[in-house]
Amino acid sequence: MQKPSKGRIVFVKVDPTMNNGDDEAPAIITRVFNDQYVNLRVLLDSEAILWLTSVPLVDEPPAEPWRAHTSETPGSTRVAWWPPRV
Repeated sequence: MQKPSKGRIVFVKVDPTMNNGDDEAPAIITRVFNDQYVNLRVLLDSEAILWLTSVPLVDEPPAEPWRAHTSETPGSTRVAWWPPRV
């Protein structure tokens, strides 16, 4: 896994209605707690503002829809992952 640092970009699942129909959005790391947990400012394709705290970093994007990664689903957590290298 890559090492997180402030200003790096990761991806998160989001509500498509807040993101012009897309269920993934880039996010900037604003605070690093350790190599596995970060705070994020999500860059939505809309005027909405979304901050996420204590988000775990994973190697692969989740396969489940965005709702499985929100606080609205008991026992679940939203995750962030590194963009693919191109």
